[in-house]
Amino acid sequence: PDGNRSRYGWLLGREITILISGFMLYRVVRLVVKDEIDRAFVNSRTVVDWERALGIFNEVNFQSTVLGSEQIVWGLNRYYFLAHFIGSVAFLTWLYVRHFDDYGRVRRVMFGTTFTALAVHVLFPLAPPRWFPDMGFVDTLQTYGPKIYDSEAIASTANQIAAMPSLHVAWALIGAWAIIKASSSRWRWAAIAHPLVMTAAVVLTANHWWLDAFAAAALVLLVICADLPVQRRLELRKSRRRSSKATTTSA
Repeated sequence: PDGNRSRYGWLLGREITILISGFMLYRVVRLVVKDEIDRAFVNSRTVVDWERALGIFNEVNFQSTVLGSEQIVWGLNRYYFLAHFIGSVAFLTWLYVRHFDDYGRVRRVMFGTTFTALAVHVLFPLAPPRWFPDMGFVDTLQTYGPKIYDSEAIASTANQIAAMPSLHVAWALIGAWAIIKASSSRWRWAAIAHPLVMTAAVVLTANHWWLDAFAAAALVLLVICADLPVQRRLELRKSRRRSSKATTTSA
């Protein structure tokens, strides 16, 4: 009972404060790079060269396969826009309420990934494929809707030259990892579909390059591995506290 009161009392207030602070940091980063448009275009052409060298510069070919179906594009546009934030809030809430012991690590990984990505966004601003109609890309959000970047509220917060690594893909991967790790349901593996569909959505809507998604996956894996020593120390500390409490109780 005391633990539950703490979880929905000062601990919840702390988590809300952390989330708001993270959002404010994102706003600051946007202000830092908002005038780096020219450099973002140059960097994108560099990424295209890298993809050509790797034989994976085929985003426009994949996009052309779905442009003939307004229903598919409609779904991809909304998945890109809605599943990113709603999905992330949903799985964090589920973890906090149902699997609180796992919440701390997942939040650390999510923030570690996000803050590292923000640093990369400052150092390597990158224009999305939809800004390159000369290469054959179609801005599906502007063409089919919803025209989210026409909204003043979104335009004032979204960093449109923060393509690499893709936070859409990174957060989707973290969500799938968290669900598979925390849940005991045999259906938990279905969570893998979320990052797969999100990767398809960000590429087919011309919001990200393939390398943005690959960089996101590499970053998430790196942060999870970097967090392992932290998690082990916390588990050891928790184990010692339990042993101490058991000894005190038995005495």
